[in-house]
Amino acid sequence: MKSCSEAKLITRVLRSAGEFRDIASDCRDLFLHCPHATPFQHPAWLLGWMEVFEPRQLVGIEVREGSRLLGFAPLLIYPRAEERVLAFAGGGVSDYLGLLAEPGREVEVLDDVLSAAESIPDWDVLDLTDLPGGSALLAYEALMQGRRQHDVCFVLPLPETQDELLHTFSTRQRANLRNARSRTQREGGGGTIELAQTDTLQEFLDDLFRLHGRRWNEAGETGVLSDERVIQFHRAVAPELFSAGILRLYRMRVNGRSIAAIYALFHRGTVFCYLQGYDPEFSHLSPGTQLMFAVMEDAVRLGMRRFDFLRGEEAYKMHWRPRGELTYRIEAPRADLAKQFRPAA
Repeated sequence: MKSCSEAKLITRVLRSAGEFRDIASDCRDLFLHCPHATPFQHPAWLLGWMEVFEPRQLVGIEVREGSRLLGFAPLLIYPRAEERVLAFAGGGVSDYLGLLAEPGREVEVLDDVLSAAESIPDWDVLDLTDLPGGSALLAYEALMQGRRQHDVCFVLPLPETQDELLHTFSTRQRANLRNARSRTQREGGGGTIELAQTDTLQEFLDDLFRLHGRRWNEAGETGVLSDERVIQFHRAVAPELFSAGILRLYRMRVNGRSIAAIYALFHRGTVFCYLQGYDPEFSHLSPGTQLMFAVMEDAVRLGMRRFDFLRGEEAYKMHWRPRGELTYRIEAPRADLAKQFRPAA
């Protein structure tokens, strides 16, 4: 444990998922106060990741002022060629990574996190990836030299009304949507759009996993759910994210059969469209397009202002003509950071 007498802050290094679980309630409160935090920094998401994927060298750094949690950095150390890398935890299943810091105290938190990192052995390069444009790390002077572009996520701005939403798309897109609805009406009475409830959550997840697999198998690929641990992870985190009002699961059914499903995370005015799947047998009804538009309509109704398709340039995303938003990476050798940050005695 290290005390920074000047700032009256205390840092502590955590080494296990159990220690993180012990402070999850404090992290949850801090998460709710962080304007740039994404659902991928929610403690339920991170705890699920730690417990399912079991990283060998988990490292968490908490920063407190008295008993109040001001910041938390979920990290891990892993080997890469000849290097030992210190990086954010949650990779692989998370499109945005980062730490939690109380608004207005970000610089103090980052100072203490990096100083505490200097006391941790067995790493020689800091590599922080998938940072969103609003991350406090990007404005942190000590790390500016290691900053560079990393990836692109695709975002569609949402208007204030559902009528405006329809007219943000081209005449051709609107005609295609009308035609798909007409074909569905003729074949299955128009189909139904359903939203998961507490008692149907696992049933909706089953549909999503099945439809996602069918869609990728049809393309001759496996998709992200081919790893059973990813399915286990989502089953573990879904109940708490659903209870928190973040997770919304949708499906489209025709003649009692689920033909499309979408897993979306709603947080602070943004919809993160995380997973989707459809039954290729019903491609002639464009079920993915119909359901995606229904989710957008629901988002507008709930006051959301951004629809984030996340990373990847899949054709179904480009259909909606979103704009690209950069994510960033910060990489810095430990030796360079050591010149600025030394562990306190």
